[in-house]
Amino acid sequence: MLSPALAGNALRTNQFTATTASDAALWQKQARQKLFELMMGGAKPARLPLDAKILQRIESPTNRYVMEQLSLQSLPDRRVHAWLAVPKQPTGKVGGVLALHGHGGTGSQVVRGESLYGYGRALAEMAYLVISPDIGQHELQHTNWTLMGERTWDALRCLDYLETRPEVDLARLAVAGLSLGGETTMYVAAMDERIQAACSSGWLTTIANMKKGHCPCWNFPGLEANFDFSDVFACIAPRLLVLEVGEKERAPGGFPVDIARGAFAEIRSAYRVFGAETNAILDVHPGGHVFHGELFWPPLQQKIGAARRAAVNPSAPDTEPPKPSLK
Repeated sequence: MLSPALAGNALRTNQFTATTASDAALWQKQARQKLFELMMGGAKPARLPLDAKILQRIESPTNRYVMEQLSLQSLPDRRVHAWLAVPKQPTGKVGGVLALHGHGGTGSQVVRGESLYGYGRALAEMAYLVISPDIGQHELQHTNWTLMGERTWDALRCLDYLETRPEVDLARLAVAGLSLGGETTMYVAAMDERIQAACSSGWLTTIANMKKGHCPCWNFPGLEANFDFSDVFACIAPRLLVLEVGEKERAPGGFPVDIARGAFAEIRSAYRVFGAETNAILDVHPGGHVFHGELFWPPLQQKIGAARRAAVNPSAPDTEPPKPSLK
């Protein structure tokens, strides 16, 4: 018999079980609505005017992009702090990528390619317009909301902002992230069909595994009763989804490969219903809890285009991120 962590959550009421594309699409619509209800105070929030404010602009002669620091209106009493990497002198419309940091990270680190977040700079060097919000809060601001709800909504508002930028082709949006960023990538791509490509790194797992040695900020009332994470990922089908996990990952507190493979089998079944199995890619790489990118860059460039190839190794340095508090 499989351990609970390997078997996943067999008790969820909204498990993906569709056998036809039409039934699957209906299930996805209902699942998205349920996620908004559970995570964001009972319903999908209203989109307010963004009231975008550019706080500073940093240009370096050695970079192919300009960095901008900005603030956006997320909710009536909440603003998002984010960083942009804007390509210099684009020859036409470019793809827009939401790049998300992990626990202890910042949007500034992502666009600069610092610490574990070389993928942010790699995306900027490919001439995408990259936006990276700060999503690491651990204090809940709104009654009946969840931490992951506030984080995800802030990220979705950044997609709204990308739509206002004249440089961005609205049909070419993607999202990528590591750890907490991989988790938020899952929700963003599942809940917003504007996303055409997603890479969730260092997150593919089960609810049972997350109960062992992980920061509890992932959890919220109603999640386990309705879904496991494979079901949330199933909302992304048939769009491009790359899932990365390192062979050095260990439990407790990590994301072991054997657990990831079991979750991926469920995700792949959803893609099979749409006749799109090749759009779900599992990258088991030799590293640890790092962003790899090797199986993401080629299909990303095919899906949303790229003016240049990446000149940055997104997984360097191969070091572990700081462990979040379990309090």
